[in-house]
Amino acid sequence: MGIYTAEIKSNKEIALNIFKMEVEAADIAGIVKPGQFIQIYPPSEKNMLARPFSVSSVSNEGVTIVYRIVGIGTKLLSNLRQNDFVQIMGPLGNGFTLSDNDAGNLVIGGGLGIPPLLELSKRLQGKTEVLLGYSDEPFMVEDFQKLNLPVRISTITGKVGFHGNVLELLKSMNPSVGQIFACGPRPMLKSVSEWAKKHGIPIQVSMEERMACGIGACLGCGIKIQRQGENDWKYMRVCKDGPVFLGEEVVWDG
Repeated sequence: MGIYTAEIKSNKEIALNIFKMEVEAADIAGIVKPGQFIQIYPPSEKNMLARPFSVSSVSNEGVTIVYRIVGIGTKLLSNLRQNDFVQIMGPLGNGFTLSDNDAGNLVIGGGLGIPPLLELSKRLQGKTEVLLGYSDEPFMVEDFQKLNLPVRISTITGKVGFHGNVLELLKSMNPSVGQIFACGPRPMLKSVSEWAKKHGIPIQVSMEERMACGIGACLGCGIKIQRQGENDWKYMRVCKDGPVFLGEEVVWDG
């Protein structure tokens, strides 16, 4: 982990208020794992906290993030252009554990939980299928399709693909797979984890809790985790101990 000055290679709007930013950061690109994140310091004279962004994809020269404008910090980031510079820190957190599974992999993403699953999908071995859930307007679909993987889409409005949420799409398919990887809103992760547990399928989930420091110091992103074989739960930090956890170990109603 280190702090770097990174040059922006591109920063483009790919959907309404959703941007894809590519930064030149070879040191991070060489060691980052799917599911890890970076912190970016907004370009401001004010002492603004860094924002966490999951790494969406990796190249030899740098990394790509996808983010939505939700406040002052991300608005400032969206105004940056090619050849501008930002301060970044990373890679941070613990990513997905990649293991071969003859029964196949199922990757499930919802909303802004979709971007970090792209690099994961690139690196998974064996048969892999991808389910992407949106409220209305899909984005990044072509990025997944370029991996030559089966991609299914659901939209709550029915605008594209399956009419419903991604859990309803999952239930309609009732797939037989060896492991599931998921990232998205907490309600989605809870419901998919419950489905996986019912069917005896291991699942890894990347949590989207709000973070402040990003390095485990402030304890502001704690969630309840109960390890298998332990009698009680304990707080774990999403930024330091995660953001990836086993779905069956998350205390969803805590």
